[in-house]
Amino acid sequence: MNVVFCKIRRKRKFAVQSICISLFLCIFSICVIKSLSWISDKHNNQFERIIRVSHFCEDFKDTQFETVPYNIVNLRIIVIVYNRATSLRRLLDSLNKAHYFGDKIALHVWIDRSKNGTIDSNTYGAASDFTFQHGQYYVHNQTCHVGIYGQWMGTWYPKSNSSEFAVILEDDLTVSPYFYKWLKLVHMKYDNYSNVNGYSLQGISIKHGATQSGYLEVNETHKIFLYPVLGTWGFSPNNRNWRAFSDWYLEVRRDPKFRPLVPGIHPSVWYKKQLAKGHQDHMWSMWFIYYAWMNRELTVYSNFKGHKGLTVNWKEHGLHYSENDSKRSPDPLLVDWKPEYEDLPERPVIIDVNGRERWRPE
Repeated sequence: MNVVFCKIRRKRKFAVQSICISLFLCIFSICVIKSLSWISDKHNNQFERIIRVSHFCEDFKDTQFETVPYNIVNLRIIVIVYNRATSLRRLLDSLNKAHYFGDKIALHVWIDRSKNGTIDSNTYGAASDFTFQHGQYYVHNQTCHVGIYGQWMGTWYPKSNSSEFAVILEDDLTVSPYFYKWLKLVHMKYDNYSNVNGYSLQGISIKHGATQSGYLEVNETHKIFLYPVLGTWGFSPNNRNWRAFSDWYLEVRRDPKFRPLVPGIHPSVWYKKQLAKGHQDHMWSMWFIYYAWMNRELTVYSNFKGHKGLTVNWKEHGLHYSENDSKRSPDPLLVDWKPEYEDLPERPVIIDVNGRERWRPE
């Protein structure tokens, strides 16, 4: 009897020890996960902890998008940067000079890490020292190197019922004082159009057709136009489309043999060249272009006189531009607003990848 009782006591003691160890490991795991997920946020000069939007480290197959419980805003500005502190300061200064008309604005700066896991101290300093004068301000350090894919596709995932919209800006841009005014107008006008996937802020774009080259030239009687290829010099997605695209990407990305190639356009040629070099991770936009082609979707572009843009790209030396490109004068920026810009058409003209009017309003 005593032997049995001793065995029972040992089993109970072992069970208690197992439970304690399990609880310890569980708590420890949660702490580790949280420590990896904490982001240094500067919000009205106060640092906060918030969860990540997504995790693009190393293996895309296990990535899941999450909706972050941010405060409700009208516009969420996403600035993505790696190691260009001077460029970042220039962009942030232009954002402070823009007009927001008293709306609720949140500005997020996402700093990527190098492949060895470090954050550029000058870039972090530039972001941390900045004061946004028009609303909430956050500085996020990525927890690992996510690259251009993670910076573009892993920093914003709106709720399905959200009324906010976002604009994603790379660090080598300057915005027009009226960029938000225009975005607000076109989102209100065209967000319910099923074939509109977003809004480009750039004033200059090339023809993307394989049989054509040169810049797009659209008749100035058209205040805006629809085009099959997005412009990445400032892009504001349609919320509904961005969620659908993000979900689709995570699913199709599981197939290592899948290639997002669209026939008859220059970007497919560029992507193949990047693929041959093992640099396909430099061109996230090819996936969006393919998704738009597959679903017959179009991007809204402005068409201001003289190719004035709501952003300009300084073509800084980096993934896509050489040192010679960065020495060129910047493209023209829209600095004056006219009431006629607000008279937007019900049926915008469609321009194809070769620069031809595929459909024009009556």
